[in-house]
Amino acid sequence: MARFIVIESLDGVGKTTLVRNLTAALDGIAMSMPGPAIKPLREQIHSVLGDARIAHALFYLAIAAAEGARARAAADAGRTVVMDRFLASTIAYARARGVDADFDALLPALPRPDVSVLLTLDEDERIRRLGARGEMSTADIQSLDPVFRGVVMAELGARCDLQVDVTGADEEEAVRRVIEEVGVVLKSGNKSIALAYVNRT
Repeated sequence: MARFIVIESLDGVGKTTLVRNLTAALDGIAMSMPGPAIKPLREQIHSVLGDARIAHALFYLAIAAAEGARARAAADAGRTVVMDRFLASTIAYARARGVDADFDALLPALPRPDVSVLLTLDEDERIRRLGARGEMSTADIQSLDPVFRGVVMAELGARCDLQVDVTGADEEEAVRRVIEEVGVVLKSGNKSIALAYVNRT
């Protein structure tokens, strides 16, 4: 049976790589927030929205609603979807940036994933990876602040179904850990692909 799976994490944990590899293992569809159509326009939109933090939060919530609907439709049609960030990150980062709005009141009207996974990594290793990227984004820099990071992680922890630590794991081991923890019920056509990936050495 196909599933809508979300991978959440701080920047630098390896989420995007994990999403790509997990999607291949499950013969699924990879999606991301805010989606390929919006990414090239993001800076322009941010400029238009200005300093209104609630406007930025509602913008990302609207994108989550649209991308989530596409993901839910694909999963219901029989294709497993693995999404790079979704509602939990949208709300967590808004909270950390000082937005005090009742997002939970909107959740019943929004598409929900079958499972949300919080990916974690040793903080020293995460900081090393961020530094290796070169120029850091605003979100990268903000995540280095202990207070900001603490708010984000508390929200993600409360909103995700489970947590998987990938400290010390290579790419294959990270996928193995997630598949084992999630215990996704796969349709028979995908099961052999996933198990073959997990059992590789």
